[in-house]
Amino acid sequence: MKKINHKDINDQQLVDVRTQHEYQAGHLKNALNLNPGNFKKYATYYLDVNQPVIFIVGSEEESHLEELSESADALGFTQNNGYLLIEEVPKENLKTTETIPAEDFLNKTDDFILLDVRHPDEITRPAPEKNLVNIPFENLVNDYQSLDTSKQIFTLCGSGNRSTAAASFLESKGFNPKVIEGGMKAIQEIGK
Repeated sequence: MKKINHKDINDQQLVDVRTQHEYQAGHLKNALNLNPGNFKKYATYYLDVNQPVIFIVGSEEESHLEELSESADALGFTQNNGYLLIEEVPKENLKTTETIPAEDFLNKTDDFILLDVRHPDEITRPAPEKNLVNIPFENLVNDYQSLDTSKQIFTLCGSGNRSTAAASFLESKGFNPKVIEGGMKAIQEIGK
């Protein structure tokens, strides 16, 4: 896979495969956060298989590039343009994703949307019901327009991976979401 310079990025689809915490700490604008496992499961929902894809990795993830390339090929992506090392991107070109500790979220009294991106079949720990909207992550690409843009959106999943991916998608559509740190696991811990 060919290494790309950040200055050579224009209209390619950017897929940041780093962990949720690394992505949240600094990412390129409009990069979709899909870790390698989520890439296999959700890439065809969010990405055009006929458009160029660039994987954004940290030096730790370089070893996953062959596997990512094989996954992209297996999913039918026709233009795998290469990869970009995040460490080579100037810090001033990176954005951060806002997060909120679960306890702070549970203490909120203002109006907001709690966006649970888990599939209903997998919900074993129910989310708080106040202002709850459930749109499974695989459907968000088609249903995000139903969200009220005037309200703060907090994304939630089981542990934070998909809620970070959802926030990355919503950011690319002009929303300013916040990820609930630790997901339902953290909320459940507080409730004990």
